[in-house]
Amino acid sequence: MGGVHQMKEAAMDPSIQTIPANSATAAKGGSGRDIVAWRTTSAGRNVALISTDLIPGRPLRLWGAAVKVAGGGAFIRLAILNAFDGWSVSQLLAVALARFEAEQAHSGEPVLGRIVQHLVRAAAMHREPQESWVVPPVSFEPAPSGSPASPFPWSLARAGRFAIQMCPEAEARQRGVTPEQLLVLIEMALSSWLPVTPWRRSCWEAQREVRMALALEAERARARWAAHVADCDAEPE
Repeated sequence: MGGVHQMKEAAMDPSIQTIPANSATAAKGGSGRDIVAWRTTSAGRNVALISTDLIPGRPLRLWGAAVKVAGGGAFIRLAILNAFDGWSVSQLLAVALARFEAEQAHSGEPVLGRIVQHLVRAAAMHREPQESWVVPPVSFEPAPSGSPASPFPWSLARAGRFAIQMCPEAEARQRGVTPEQLLVLIEMALSSWLPVTPWRRSCWEAQREVRMALALEAERARARWAAHVADCDAEPE
């Protein structure tokens, strides 16, 4: 996780940033795990893909994603060997869709309906690279006792023994994975699967829909952050 904290906080080009393996390993003190790609969200929160030992036929030696959250970080393990060793793209799409549906029900913003439509199409188009996988269902749970108040009916997504704690409030300033970070992770995972999946067209089409949803959410997040800054500037000292 130390490599994540060493990444730049400034806004970066929206394309995936690739780091030479030897540089990434050196930056992390030779831990044997490499940061192979990273992205920074509109609010300056990083998402980094981390590799493990080479697995033939698997994308970029992926192992998981380190995600910066308020006050720390989180790790989201990706399913590589089988449907039970991490989160599959299908499951991540289900989490994203459920979160944006909850946000739409809460605020009614028209842009959220467009994001939901893109994610519905992405989920319908996506095919797991290993069709024999029986992907475990995703369940949703309310925030644990003592957590910040949330306008949404759930903030914890669980699949098997893995869980993702989402940011509990719509402004995405509390601890937890933000919706934009989740979309970034899905888009990066699809980009990594694209060269090796036997279903390249469906992967590309799903990626295109996720990218459109991400562009809408990034614009929404920038506007929300600008409004927050303006409110802070307007407060008397």
